[in-house]
Order: sequence, then structure tokens, then C-alpha cells
Amino acid sequence: MDLKPFKLDIDELINEFAKGGSPSFAEMKRVWVSKKFSYIFEASPSKDQACFMQSLYAYCSGYMVSTYSLLSRLGGLYSLYCLYETQPFKPPFKIYISLGDLKNLRNIIAEAKAKDVKVVPALVKRMLDRNMFLFGSVDVNEGSVAERLDELTEIQNASIRIASKKAWSLRWICSSKSQQNMQGPRNLLLEVTSMSFLSF
Repeated sequence: MDLKPFKLDIDELINEFAKGGSPSFAEMKRVWVSKKFSYIFEASPSKDQACFMQSLYAYCSGYMVSTYSLLSRLGGLYSLYCLYETQPFKPPFKIYISLGDLKNLRNIIAEAKAKDVKVVPALVKRMLDRNMFLFGSVDVNEGSVAERLDELTEIQNASIRIASKKAWSLRWICSSKSQQNMQGPRNLLLEVTSMSFLSF
């Protein structure tokens, strides 16, 4: 899929936000709504949705580097948040963030605090509290989206292996107590354990 039109749309969104001169999230929301930017998902592919979302996230993250103005960097951060919040996918695709991206994020927070842009630390805290990020080691400039997806797949597979081991342990515990009429709790515990596969 050709992502160039999507990237041009993101450029236009962030440039219009930066031209507004206000670092507030309300300004980004105004620009987002005026452009009906959530319609970007109408053109998303029916396959490779993870690749599509990570490509959009990666492009927005690219704006967070220190060579851009603070307003452009905030535009990149706000765009990440808005893309995550408005995506139609369930469960939502998390924002892959590398160590380099994390450093850029910390720099944005520090500069925003220095300029009394209080919404930025609060927004990042909300993103962390809601577990929107998926931390990895491949940097934006070092790796392609394919490498990111490989890393995400490996992380997911590792999580599945761990959950599988926990499920087997749980089954053993439950089966050893079956004489004590533990059928109800056993089924509930297995259901809760299996939900971890869906929430990743």
C-alpha cells in the first residue's frame, strides 16, 4: 500500500497546527476536527492493519526529533495520541516507541514544562497510565516498519509463551482441587488467563 498520501495528510495537519502558534492540545483538536482527520481510517487496508498503524505512528514520531520547532514536535505527539484514540481497531494497536523515541519524548516534556505548557506532561502521563505504548529497541531511523513488526511479533510470541505456561500451571492447580468442587472458579480463572492473549 502506498502510504505517501497519508504522510502528506499528516504533514498538512501538523503544519496547520504549528502555524496556529498555540501549543495547546485544544488547538490540535480544533485542527483535527476541522480537517475531519479521523476519516484517515476509511482508507485503511483490510489486511496488514498493524503495518498501516505502525507506519502512521512512526511517521508522527519522526516529528518529535529536536531539529523541529517545539510546535511541530508537539504536533507529532498530539497526532500520536489522536490516532490512537480515534482508531477503529479493537483491541487498539499500541504505539511502538523505541529508546530513541523515548529520549525525544522526554526532551519534549522538559521543554514544554520550561515553557509552562502544562498539558504535555499530563497527556504523556495519561498515555502511560492507559498503556498506549509498546516499548522496543529498534529506533525510527535505524529500522524499517518491517523490522518493527518483527520485533512486535517476537514480543507478542514471548507473551503468549508466558501466558501459556501460566495457563498450564493454573490448569494443574485447578485439576488437583477438582475433588473440592472447584469447577466454577477454575473456569473463571482460565477465562481471565485467556483474556491476556486478546489484550496484547
